This record gives sequence, C-alpha cells and structure tokens, in this order.
Amino acid sequence: MGKWLKGWKAVLFKRFLSKILITNFLCTPVLALEFDTSIDDDIRRNYNPSKLEKDVSLPVLPKILNEKATQPNAVYKAPSTSQQKPQQAKPLPYKQTVSAVSGENYATLKQGTKIRVKLLKSISDRSQKGTPVVFVSEYPVSTTYFTIPMGTVFNGEIANSHKPQLSGNGGLIVVRINSVVLNGEIRPINGAVSEANFRKVFFNNIKGNRKYISSMFKSMKPGCRFFRKMLGVTGNLAHGGSEIILTPFSLGTGILVMAGNVFVSPMLAIFYKGDSIYFHEGSDFEIKLVQDVFIYK
Repeated sequence: MGKWLKGWKAVLFKRFLSKILITNFLCTPVLALEFDTSIDDDIRRNYNPSKLEKDVSLPVLPKILNEKATQPNAVYKAPSTSQQKPQQAKPLPYKQTVSAVSGENYATLKQGTKIRVKLLKSISDRSQKGTPVVFVSEYPVSTTYFTIPMGTVFNGEIANSHKPQLSGNGGLIVVRINSVVLNGEIRPINGAVSEANFRKVFFNNIKGNRKYISSMFKSMKPGCRFFRKMLGVTGNLAHGGSEIILTPFSLGTGILVMAGNVFVSPMLAIFYKGDSIYFHEGSDFEIKLVQDVFIYK
C-alpha cells in the first residue's frame, strides 16, 4: 500500500511541474527588433544625397588602369617571332669562326700559307733599314679558311741590310711583311720572304753570293801564271845546249812562287768582297706567313 502511494505522488509532481513550464513559456513576452529610420528622413530633408555621393566619391581611375580593371583576366602576349624576318649577314671573303673565349668573330690565315707576289718598287742591299717594300699578289690563293684575291697588296719594310763585306761576304736584305690590304682595310700580319727571283731564301735572309772560296782561287792566279812562265823558260833553257844547267833553277823558282802563292791565298781572299744584291721592279717573290693571323670582323 505504501509503495503505491509513493508512485502516485511522483506522477502528480511531474504533471504539476510540466504545467508550470508550459504556462511560463506561453506567457513570456515576444522580443522584436525595431529600426529607427527617423535619422534618414532628417538627412534627406537637410541635404542632397546625390550631391554628397558626388563630392565624397573617389577620383576616376586612369584610362590604362581602368582598361586593366575591366579586363582582370587579360594575359600579355609577346609579339610573334615568326613575323619578324631575320636580317641576312653580308657574305665575308673568309670563313667565319667563333672564339669561345672572347665571343668575337674572326677569320684565320694559317701559318705556312705561301703567296706568289711581284715587287712594285726596286730594292737593293743599299736600301736603308725601314725602307717601305710593297708587293702585289699574282694569283688568287684559296685555302681552307681564306681566299686571297689576285692583286692583293702586301706591305713590308727593310728590317736589316748591308753592302758586300770583306772576306767574301755578300750583301744582305731582310724584308719583314707586316700588313695586308683586304676590302680596303689594312690588317696586320706577320710574314717573311721564302723565295726571291726563284731562288730559295732561308731564315728570311736574302744574301748575295759569298765569294771567299772563289777569292782564294782568284788570289792564286798570279802564282800560277808565274809558274807557267818559268816552266816555259825551263823548256827554252833545255834546248839551249849549255844553258840546260839553269833549268832546275827556273823550274824551282816557279814552283816556290806558286807554292807560296797557294799558301798565302786564304789570307789574300780576306780582302775580296762578295756579290751585291739588286731586285728591279717586277721581280718575282714568294712570301710565307710565319704564324697564324686572326683577322677580326
């Protein structure tokens, strides 16, 4: 009986509590937001909204910025390279190579290149040091790297010279080639003479004939002439009867003089000079490059 009363009280309490909660919820005042628009009416009565908007508005954007602003997704396109025609380089008279060190364009004349030329002004061993020497090429010369046209001018100078000297030493001419004229421009080179009037020239020294040996034989001629003369005298004495006893003296004298002349001939040859050198205008020469020549564009 007691358990049943406790359970009934609990049910009544729950119902009472539920009615109180429902009554409070229904009786609660409803909240609402109410905007006060009276200030807007005052502004419209006292001021011109359109004028305020114009006065307060930001300045107009520049034309370029305005265009970019209207095209936010525009992408810059570079001009097409296919429409640009490359300029053609002028043809050069030489093969063009590129230097990996300096990045400059140049042509190469290889060492040892030989060129047949003619002399345009006479020279001799009497020409002073520094005298200009001018050559002109006779034929076009085609090489791997360069084509030298006929008529190309090569300039040089007398680097050393002397007249014939004692002891049979001949004259000397040393010609150094220092420039070439190509396409109207003077370009430096380093060349030497390898042949003069179809005679080989060694070490760029054009020398007159040395006459020491021939001068020795020349100096012996007086002794030989005296010996032949005494030999004739000896023959005459031999046919003269009693004069035959003098033949040994004439023959011996001739032999002694000739022998003495032969003995002293090397010393006598010292006083003889060699041949002189003279090249007239139009003489044939051959010049050779002694080192590679780089001709820059």
